[in-house]
Amino acid sequence: MSIYSVLFLFFFLPIALAVYYLADDRIKEYVLLFISLFFYAIGSLEYIVKFLFCLAVNVFIGRSIHAAVNKMTKRLLFVLGVLFNAGVLIYYKYSDFVVENINTVSGTHLPLFQLALPLGISFFTFKSISYLTDIYTQKAVLNDNPVHDALYLSFFPQIQSGPLTRYNDMVFPAELKGQKSASFTLFSDGVFRFLIGFNKKVLLADVLSKITTEIFSSPVESCTASYAWLGSVCYSLQLFFDFAGYSDMAIGLSEMFGYQCMENFHYPYLTESVSGFWRRWHISLSEWFRDYIYIPLGGSRCKNKLLVYRNLFVVWLLTGIWHGASWNFVFWGLGYFVLISFERMTKFPQRFKHRYSRILYRVFTLIFINCQWVIFRSKTLESGFQFLKVMFFNRQNDTTADLRTGVLLKEYSVFLLAAVLFCFPVAKWIEGRLRPRKKLSVVYEALAAVVTLGLFVCAISFIVAGNNNPFAYANF
Repeated sequence: MSIYSVLFLFFFLPIALAVYYLADDRIKEYVLLFISLFFYAIGSLEYIVKFLFCLAVNVFIGRSIHAAVNKMTKRLLFVLGVLFNAGVLIYYKYSDFVVENINTVSGTHLPLFQLALPLGISFFTFKSISYLTDIYTQKAVLNDNPVHDALYLSFFPQIQSGPLTRYNDMVFPAELKGQKSASFTLFSDGVFRFLIGFNKKVLLADVLSKITTEIFSSPVESCTASYAWLGSVCYSLQLFFDFAGYSDMAIGLSEMFGYQCMENFHYPYLTESVSGFWRRWHISLSEWFRDYIYIPLGGSRCKNKLLVYRNLFVVWLLTGIWHGASWNFVFWGLGYFVLISFERMTKFPQRFKHRYSRILYRVFTLIFINCQWVIFRSKTLESGFQFLKVMFFNRQNDTTADLRTGVLLKEYSVFLLAAVLFCFPVAKWIEGRLRPRKKLSVVYEALAAVVTLGLFVCAISFIVAGNNNPFAYANF
């Protein structure tokens, strides 16, 4: 069950909210844990027992690390916990990839496992490792109730595609502390945030996916440069609104149940550099790799500067592999390693003295990111290179593909314009300009609420008509 489906919106969510808020304060977390597990069972029934087992193992090891007195015992439990989680992820996500490469290299014909991915396995694994690590390093402040730990690991708004929140960030709801007004404000903010994300996903990402699906499904030899560029740019926009839309919905749902959630996107296409892009895109993942891989390896403080680049290499290799079991994801991750290392060595773009140099580098950055998304979107590394070749070196003059480019631009012009426009903080800019004028600010907020609700109704009609697609990160 997806969080933007009719079943979720009009049945699961209202019932879940009613049951949660009608429950006694002392059992609210138990109720929410049951709701989260029920949500997981609906989405991945075949794996619910295994999920419960992994959940129990992580909570048991986490609590055992916390209770252990001997340092060696703590370390042993921590290592076992990390190996357990990594082993589960490798088995389900990468076993076929390993077997395929063994068969290719050795010429054998070992059978593939062909395992379906459990719901949100990559995100669950990373949250579990952060949970165990924070307990081991004494950064996590555990309460007396292990149900809170289980809820943190299985919280249904975040189980599918994050954000990768930390244990300490999942604070007990304000309502349970008697702060009723704060709880109501958080709930209303959550509803509005959910609607914003829903509209991003359905009205922008899903509409743009029609263009990208058509273009990326077309034979490469029949594509022209204009047709390929349209597909790549639309996919860059689609992926942003898809994932940022999910994050908005997850944050909104978390707030509806009284829990604050970290931001995951901050207008990433406003970036001035490649490294800056990853401080704006999927922020929770970037911070996870920084805190649990990069810094433990030595980070930027290594006396030998070569070790710094080794650390970056490990981080971006793992980032690529985490996104998918395919060589194009490995290449995608290492592409960022090369450019971020280049920026580190050259101090670009900070060292530029002229404004035009910064503008040119920003253009280069956006083109590079766009090309990276082509590799990310392609089924194989070879097909990604072929698509990029058409974008930059195509010389054929196929009027059919060029005419189709024009048709798509005309047909989806409103959606494309809106997608480009809302990549920028337009709403925040307007709010900032109107804030000193209280009456206009109130009018704007009321108008924004009406427009958001109206767009939500339109988005619902799209869902009912079947004009929607699964989340791009749904299988993680």
